[in-house]
Amino acid sequence: MIKHFPQNTDCAFRNVVSPSSHSEKERLTSPRYDCQFDVLSFPFRAKLTDKVKKALELSKGEPSPEVKKYVIEQCKKWNSVWVGRNKVAPLEPDEMEQLMGFPCHRSRGFSRTARYKTLGNSFQVDTVAHHLSVLKNMFPSGMNVLSLFSRIGGAEVALHRLGIPLNYVVSVEILPPPTCQGHLIQFTDVQEVIADKVEQWIRSCGGFDLVIGGSPCHNLAGGNRVSRHGHEEENSSLSFDYFRILNLVEFKMRNQH
Repeated sequence: MIKHFPQNTDCAFRNVVSPSSHSEKERLTSPRYDCQFDVLSFPFRAKLTDKVKKALELSKGEPSPEVKKYVIEQCKKWNSVWVGRNKVAPLEPDEMEQLMGFPCHRSRGFSRTARYKTLGNSFQVDTVAHHLSVLKNMFPSGMNVLSLFSRIGGAEVALHRLGIPLNYVVSVEILPPPTCQGHLIQFTDVQEVIADKVEQWIRSCGGFDLVIGGSPCHNLAGGNRVSRHGHEEENSSLSFDYFRILNLVEFKMRNQH
């Protein structure tokens, strides 16, 4: 079972994902955006830009460590970049699209705030595929995958884009899973994944090669200034179930014989 993080492996072992056609990219990179908190409007960010500029202008010569820390924290917090002397500005939606690998003007047609929301709650499938490409040569005959919090099946689509056959997929997600080749099982509630169920799946497929997924993070995200309750919030606490299931799979596979 792949336990370590593929994105931390040597880039030399990764495969290049060939650009897909526009129509295919439209089909594969259209997530159901889940916007549950407000992104600050641009006028507020303009005020923040002025504060950063004043803090730097008041410094004589080299800014103090405190000013440097403040400026760096604000730039990281609000995705700001340098655009002139003592002047920062937030990344424009078009610039965010380019950095994320989306087609130009991917989110055009929505308000500025809506574009920040959608881009902030999305990912580009080929970017995920690049990180997972280290698995291509390791599993030429295909993989058995346990996908937790599958949502729209971005990981499965990324593996498909890489040409890695999905022999057996267990999708733990309340939404209907995406169609895929191979044997597919859907299980709706991650909290009901118990030891007996994991053992049953392992016996059926012979073991999982990859466990992947990402629990809800709305109440953990730094950009959430409305309801950032951390792991005390019901959905965010599901991250504990992710690690519980991961440990279950590892234990059951180690002792399956």
